[in-house]
Amino acid sequence: MNGDDEEYRLLAVYDASHAKERVAAARLLYLSPNLPHEAYMKLVGDLQTIRKNCNEQMLAIRERHNKY
Repeated sequence: MNGDDEEYRLLAVYDASHAKERVAAARLLYLSPNLPHEAYMKLVGDLQTIRKNCNEQMLAIRERHNKY
């Protein structure tokens, strides 16, 4: 696998993770008014975890890109 292939692979992983982030954010935007606080906090926690993963993946892409 050459450098470009690895960068494309990392981009594909990031794109999938970013799509999950958009879905999680939309869930928070369009909440049911009757959603229990515990369920809301779980959605917030899930979004934070997904965003952290997205950020780590973007850093990996930048690091890989800067090497070459």
